[in-house]
Amino acid sequence: MRRLFGSPLFWAIACFGFALPWVLAGNAADFFPVVCLLVSGFFAGLVAMRLLARIPSRRAGLAAHIGLAGALALYGVLFVPRIGEAMAWLRSVLPDPLVSLAWALWFTSITLTAVVWLTLLGRAVAALPGGPASDLPAPVWVGSEDGAQTEFTAVEMSRHAYLVAVAACAAAVLGAAVAIFIAAEPVVSRLSPKLLLLAFGVLLMLPVYLAARAYFRARTRAWRVTFTAGRMRIAELQPTREGAARDWLPVETDQGADRVAEWTAAFADIDSLVWCEAGEAARIEVRSRRGDRTLLVGVAKPLAGKRAALPGLSRRVRAELGDAGLGEAGVGQAGLRGRSAKGRPGQWRFVRAGASDSRP
Repeated sequence: MRRLFGSPLFWAIACFGFALPWVLAGNAADFFPVVCLLVSGFFAGLVAMRLLARIPSRRAGLAAHIGLAGALALYGVLFVPRIGEAMAWLRSVLPDPLVSLAWALWFTSITLTAVVWLTLLGRAVAALPGGPASDLPAPVWVGSEDGAQTEFTAVEMSRHAYLVAVAACAAAVLGAAVAIFIAAEPVVSRLSPKLLLLAFGVLLMLPVYLAARAYFRARTRAWRVTFTAGRMRIAELQPTREGAARDWLPVETDQGADRVAEWTAAFADIDSLVWCEAGEAARIEVRSRRGDRTLLVGVAKPLAGKRAALPGLSRRVRAELGDAGLGEAGVGQAGLRGRSAKGRPGQWRFVRAGASDSRP
């Protein structure tokens, strides 16, 4: 059930369904259906972004994203200014309920377009400092006396809290849009749909996106994960003075003076483990008898010269997890062969038989 409620497709369909009685009755421009249609378009945009994220090649995914944004822009330039003529023509050939349905679908495309363009803007902003982020190397495994370890940056936050934060941002944008629409209805009603879309994206969605990005960067910390025989250790690292002003950089000492917080769990105590290598969903989720830890890597500010990602799990670690009673419940493309080819992020999910795994 939590997985269903965490699906943007479910909410896109549900919000459109809530507005459908008003739409079919010819009252699609009322307050409640307008809000529902805007929210439906927002979640439809998230669905489109998830589908783009599943494209194996990063370059192909970026090209598809640019193509979709361009198609929506072309649609806005050619069709939106003639929406009145199009609706008049549809009324001459279709019954009124179907014309209202077509208007509702057009209205949802407003927020869908905003999501597509703002996420494309986010990718462009993320690529500004040192070229495309996908061309930067990911963190790697380094051998040590304790075992294999890797260092990266992440935000310590549960997936549930992250989804709540995203929903709060969406609610803030839509609430502000509705308030402005009500307060300035005489002025807003005179603006063209294209200008309304531009104002919605630049004046409302962009500031919220930048604020959310700044929030996650402020919560970014450096971490080290170490896999030893039969156990894993997660340690928070202290950034250097120089790195604190620019980029997170773990302090290297033999005495372990860089260690701020440490959490260790034996594989036998772990009930479920999610290890997602790359993309906005890159993360580590551990549920064990010693407590739960979730590190969101994809939304964090990466280390200098690195991209926000994780190295893949080795065959040895996956074999040890299996020997400890953790079976692979769902494996991404990369995990099928136990390796991650360039541009093919993998996801590993291990669940102990009989343990609950109800992540959204």
